[in-house]
Amino acid sequence: MTLQVRPAQLKDLGAIEALYRQQVREAERSPLKRQFASTRLWFLLNSAFASIIPITSAADHVYVMEDAKRRTIEGFIQAETAALGPGVWQILNLCLTPDLDRVQDGTALLDHLFNEGLNHGVTKFIVRVPVDDPVVDLFRARGFTAYATEHALLTESVTARPAPTVGGWRPMRRDDELGLYLLYVATTPKSVAAVEASNFAEWRRSFQPGSWSARIPRRAGQPRFVIERMQVVGWMSLVPGGGGRPHSLGLMAASEPAELWPSLVQRSLAYVAQRQPGPVWCSLRHYDEIGIQLLQREGFEVIASQALMVRELPLKVRARMRVRIKDKRLVPQYG
Repeated sequence: MTLQVRPAQLKDLGAIEALYRQQVREAERSPLKRQFASTRLWFLLNSAFASIIPITSAADHVYVMEDAKRRTIEGFIQAETAALGPGVWQILNLCLTPDLDRVQDGTALLDHLFNEGLNHGVTKFIVRVPVDDPVVDLFRARGFTAYATEHALLTESVTARPAPTVGGWRPMRRDDELGLYLLYVATTPKSVAAVEASNFAEWRRSFQPGSWSARIPRRAGQPRFVIERMQVVGWMSLVPGGGGRPHSLGLMAASEPAELWPSLVQRSLAYVAQRQPGPVWCSLRHYDEIGIQLLQREGFEVIASQALMVRELPLKVRARMRVRIKDKRLVPQYG
């Protein structure tokens, strides 16, 4: 079998979807059935790995692996420009037929994507993969490193409760963005911030609609609150659901004082129960362990866990050519 990788065309969409459905059927027969179903829910909420985006989108980069003789699609890889900027691509999908070698042929697809990315000035590639998915080993072998683990917690309903008094609680204003960024820096490990928001400008881009960072979701008109005590020490955001989507709850708080996280969770859940009853999900990182434990005590269940992985490539630039002294007369001189 002679395989070649090329850009996807509109005529390939049917074969791509058929290949994806085949992978879905295989996953649902495996021990990963629950995790795979959770991944599809995660995509509905947050654009995760293993979910098809229409290739008609100008922002997508889709490449297929084709059998040169039979002209059949044997695999594909898909990426899009991440919210962090044009120099970052997020890998959305990597799919192969069962007959192909996951390591060898998956590597060929990834390497093709890397080369195409470099041609576009892309030096950073990120991907979100279920922690138990065997494809994690492929990404590790190709130089990806896990910089965080994200957990999705879901509850079908929030029990009504009185809203506790929380000192400094107020609606968020536009001029709170800098204070919220400082809170993000204070509560996020440096290794994580270096990947997704190494400065205020990058953080602001990730704070926009469509962000791949589910920790701080945003949509026009959504309710947002902060806890301010000389500085911003807590934050809550709620994106109303609809059409089968649960409400998306965003939480962030400083580690001190000790009662801050419990107060934030109770005040946020009281608001949700009163204003937006129904299913609610919240995405928290591994370093938000206090928040995860508090939500689990309130009936939230961890429905999926994903490894956030990154690989950075050096951008190749042309080296300055040295000219021998005796040949300098052949070089045009200006000024």
